This record gives sequence, C-alpha cells and structure tokens, in this order.
Amino acid sequence: MRKYTLVPRHPNIYEYDTTKGKRYRVRRTFNNSVGKRDEFSRSGIRTWRQADAVLKQFEADLSAGKYSQIAGAEMTVDQYYQRITKRKLELGVWKSSTAKNNKNYYQHYLKPAFGSSRLSDVSRPSYQSFLDSLTLRGLAKTTVRTANALMLMIMNDAEEQDIIPKNRLKGMLVRGRDASDKDIDPEDYERWIDVAQHTLDKYMMALIYLDTLGLRRGELMGLRTESFEFRKDKAGKEICGIKIDLQRTIDFPTGGTLKTKSSYRTVWVSGEVIDYIKFAILTADNIRTRNNIPDSTQKWLWLNDNGEPLHPNHPNRVMKKVEKESKIHITPHMLRHYFATQASASKSAPIEIMHWLGHSNVQMTADYTRPTIGASLSVYSSVAAKLQDTNDNSNPYGTK
Repeated sequence: MRKYTLVPRHPNIYEYDTTKGKRYRVRRTFNNSVGKRDEFSRSGIRTWRQADAVLKQFEADLSAGKYSQIAGAEMTVDQYYQRITKRKLELGVWKSSTAKNNKNYYQHYLKPAFGSSRLSDVSRPSYQSFLDSLTLRGLAKTTVRTANALMLMIMNDAEEQDIIPKNRLKGMLVRGRDASDKDIDPEDYERWIDVAQHTLDKYMMALIYLDTLGLRRGELMGLRTESFEFRKDKAGKEICGIKIDLQRTIDFPTGGTLKTKSSYRTVWVSGEVIDYIKFAILTADNIRTRNNIPDSTQKWLWLNDNGEPLHPNHPNRVMKKVEKESKIHITPHMLRHYFATQASASKSAPIEIMHWLGHSNVQMTADYTRPTIGASLSVYSSVAAKLQDTNDNSNPYGTK
C-alpha cells in the first residue's frame, strides 16, 4: 500500500514513491452543491510545482461553479424543488400559503412528468411535449402558464446556483384553453343579483354587495366592524371608506397579512350600499352581544349565530345557493374580474383601478402614487350604476 506524505508548506499536496521515482498527488475535500462532502483527487504528477498548478486550477474551477455543476448533474427535479421550498420558507421569501399553492401545482403536473428526472436531463423537446399535453387535456391557459412558471423558477434557480450551466427551458410555447369562466355576461349578472335578492337575507346580501366591489375573498372575510369610516363629502353626501388591511383565508383563519404592500388600501363608496354596510355592522354587534362575546375579541364583520367568524370559504357557499336557484355560476373571484372589466369599460383611469383592486403592476411608477378619496369615489361611481342595474330596474342596494 502506498504511503502518502504531506509536502511541507503545501496543504493538500502529497508525495509518494513509485518504481519510476517520486510522484505527487493532489487531494482536496469540499462541499458540493448537494451539501455533501466530496473530494477532488489527482495522482501521478511529476513535480510539486505541477501539483500546485493542478490544485490552483481546481480552486479556480470550484470558484467558477464547475464542480457544483458536476455534482448537481445528479440532482433530480424533485430533490431540487424540495431544496428550493425549504430555503424560501426559511428565508421568508414564501409564505406557507405560497408554498402550499406551489406544492399543489408541482404535485399535480410537474412531479409526475419530471420529478425523478435529473435536472440536466430535462430537454426542450420533452418539456414542450409536456406543455402540449396539458393543453390537449383541456387545461386553462392560466393553469398551464402557472405550471410553466414554477418549472422555470426551479431551472432558473438551478442555473443561478451553478447546479446546471444553463436553463434550456426559456421561451417555450405555452398554449392552453382560453379561460372564459371568469367572464360574466351583464345580463347574467343582473339576473343573478335579482335571484340573490329574493334568496338571501339582508346580512348575506350585504356580504354579496361588498363582494361586488372587487375585493379578494380573503380581504372580504378579513373585514371588521372598525374597518369602515363614515363621513360627509363636500356636497354633504355620506360616503364610507373601507379599510383593507387584513385577510382571513384557510391558511390564516384568524387573520393574516395581505398579498403585497399595494394590497393595503382604503376604497370609498357612496349611495345605498352604505345602508347594507351599516346593517352588517349592526347585525355583527348584536350577535356578539347575544353571545356575551367580550369586546377584547376581534370584531369580525361576518359571524354565525354563535358569534364565531364564518368560514373563509363562506362566500362561495352563499353563491352556490344563488347558483342553485339561478342556474348561473358566479364566484367571488369572478365578481372581482367583473368589477375590473366594468371599471375599465367605464373609462376609469387604469392607475386608479389599480389602486382600487390593490394591484401593483400597471407600471413601475405607479408604486410611488397614492390613491385619493376623490379618485376612489370616481372609480366607484363609474361602476355603481352597472352593479345596481337589475332586470326589473330596481335598486339592489335598497331593502328587500
């Protein structure tokens, strides 16, 4: 067995004897991209200077990520996805709800097709075939795009971390069925609202009317009785500000932060919708009083008869009830799209619609603007007539 002796003042370089004379060996341990201990070794070098040159070249290659790519070439898509998820959760880049949503897409679409494949083995032809198969299955374009975005995130991260030399999946052709399920025909909306008026009590109609204002479902369920500010405008007409600063979802049933910084906002309304808001506040207060709920508890706007906050999915259940009677399918998210569509058709300024809906991507400079009460009321006024127009021309914000 050969005997290796460390060369003085030259860490990681060893000398040993052979039948042809003295030879040198480079031996250097390092942590690879998978986080495991690895080793670089080269033997049969004639001089210590040549060994030193080999060691320095290895150090340069290691710094450039060459050996990370070699180790990472064995990593599967599933292994790297799990690694990304863990890191982003630990760093707070992803909320638990974001990780849960991504997991659903990954488990349903990406894992069956590529989970066991090595990152370096995922080719453009095989991936394009996968995207095409999703379209042929009848999946909506938004679903295909989301699955594709998740795969690109995995591959882009692997490229940035020097696991693979290049993400070869950029610029793929993404098709998918055009989703029309978010569109609401105005006549269907009018008939749906009319049926809702005759099906629901006033408390739940208040929930419906607030949902027609384009709020996200979590934002709607995160409203408290103190979320509303009543005042008079310059003409002496009563207006109401709705402060949106909390959401209740399945993942955050007791309240959580909003999606983005721009989601925090106050929208202003006027007209008879205010009567429904006041009725909802009064009803919630009466339920708390009837159940002896202390004032120190969170004063949620939507409660059941026992004083407990309604389930975050309750708006969908209410709308299912209306759908059963009207035969028209409408969801909270569809109402949000409908509000945006009607606001746009009514020539409201895109920047003000962005503020109303809590979006942040109309343009970069929009992040530096702030909504005003006047502009917010202008957006609402442009849409209110369409939201209040029913088949019988009655006012949906009036009492039943």
